[in-house]
Amino acid sequence: MFIYLHKSQNGRRFIMNRTRQILKKSVAAVLCASLILSGSSTAFAAGSYQETEKAALNKLTDGIPETWDTYLENYKKSAAGSKSNMTLKVEDTGRALIGALMGGTDVSWLQSISLDSNISIKDGVEAIVYSVLLNDNKLCDFNVYMDLANMMEYIQIPELSDSYMKAPVSSDSEENSEEAQQFLNTYMTTLSDLTSVLPDSKTLSTLLDRYGNIIIDSFEEGSSVEESVSVDGISEECTAYEGIISEKSAYTIVEKVLTTAKDDEEIKALFDQWSDDASNEENQYKDFQNLITDALDDMNRDDEGSTENEAFSSKVWVNGDGKIVGRQFGITDGTDTTPVFTWKAPSEGEDSALLLELAADDSSFTFTGSGKTADGLLNGDYILAVNGTETVDINVENLETKPAKAGYYNGTFNISFPAAETDSSDSEAGESTEDDTDTSATDMLAGFGAVIKLTSDADADTSTLDLTVTTSGAALATLSITGSYGEGVEIPDFASLDKTYDATDDEAMTEYLTEINWDTFLANVKAAGVPDELATQLEDVLKAAVESASQPAEEENADTETDTDTTAEDDAA
Repeated sequence: MFIYLHKSQNGRRFIMNRTRQILKKSVAAVLCASLILSGSSTAFAAGSYQETEKAALNKLTDGIPETWDTYLENYKKSAAGSKSNMTLKVEDTGRALIGALMGGTDVSWLQSISLDSNISIKDGVEAIVYSVLLNDNKLCDFNVYMDLANMMEYIQIPELSDSYMKAPVSSDSEENSEEAQQFLNTYMTTLSDLTSVLPDSKTLSTLLDRYGNIIIDSFEEGSSVEESVSVDGISEECTAYEGIISEKSAYTIVEKVLTTAKDDEEIKALFDQWSDDASNEENQYKDFQNLITDALDDMNRDDEGSTENEAFSSKVWVNGDGKIVGRQFGITDGTDTTPVFTWKAPSEGEDSALLLELAADDSSFTFTGSGKTADGLLNGDYILAVNGTETVDINVENLETKPAKAGYYNGTFNISFPAAETDSSDSEAGESTEDDTDTSATDMLAGFGAVIKLTSDADADTSTLDLTVTTSGAALATLSITGSYGEGVEIPDFASLDKTYDATDDEAMTEYLTEINWDTFLANVKAAGVPDELATQLEDVLKAAVESASQPAEEENADTETDTDTTAEDDAA
């Protein structure tokens, strides 16, 4: 059937049309991503769509070195050592709810549960030390080491045993080919030193500038009109520039990008950077060039007989100061344009508004609202709507618009879920609507809310996110996540470990379980404030679990002895 379709004229047309559809979607996605990167950059005295986009691209590439170098520096610092803490604090209302769900059990002793993490990546080893705490008292540690060179993972729980459990990072099943194992090894090793494969800021700026200009130069100039950008009652008078990419131009863009990339010196240098072996690098680069050649050949065949009228449109709004305050991407069919992505951010003095909208087929996601910025702090109200229905309300309090250091924000988000509106006439008549299911789901959340608080100290390189879940205004629980740089983790010599157990061997794991000493762990549980009765129940459960885990091995030995006795009796008979 496939051969017939491929050889027949109709089949060939079907394949070409399908390829064009995929190509257009891919090109549209790439164009959106590349143009969004330039964001709201200043366009200076641009007088056309291409001039506007090129000015924005230049602004972007000029800022790349500082931003990218800072990112690489921060990555190296975090790989050398980083710390995090996750704490779930149970509030009074939350404890009352838990107690009710447990049949009236007293859980007044439960205050918080925490997980501390200390992480480092060095010498081909990813090391993580987890500490589990209850009511700020440590219960136990989990020392996890991933030996990337040998693809082996080691785990130790010192409060239970000094021994280690070890297991391969990937299984040895026949389904895992040697190529897959090699890929996983390369992938994990790359993660251990990501900076060794990432381009430097100069290369990144050069590539963005080169291929960004190829895309921009391929746009045809569309309309240029004076328009007002208005969101939530806040407006700015702007000049709207439109660029059009026809189906044929989309092929031209891909062709130019591929042709340029085939002999791009910066890309070739990246292959040199990624390979430790010169011959291997040469082979990989030739494979890369061959793939491009094949893609260009396929494009030339698929471009035959193209008759579709659809095109990709990009529109930018530039205010009187030469700043881009709006973007819209859409699909144009004849004279009709269907927006796919819209961003508008007009401002008037201290007042500003925002509109973000994604639309596809019959679905849409809209985020809109406005606020006031004073002394660098934003206060405002915003709405998230799904398919035109208000779903989430967000109140913003004192959010820093320009933090002292990139990524270190301070501010508060108050989130609520409004009750869904229903048609009163349908309700009175007892009729159901297509949105009944969505309405019920929304109403379930109507009594709940959330408060997200961001607290950062740029000088100390620490950031904290507090997420509080509320019901009818009362707090149930708060999840706090704090991150900072650390001193790293001491990594043991895996070849000199006193005792290790193979986690893939049932007998070895049974032996490990039988040597566990629960005394320290249970003492820590009691020190954390757990009632004696509950601690005793926990001890019984743990001991029963160990006995159950060792039971299969004992039963297997007993079955073997029984089979031997039966065979001996049969022989005697």
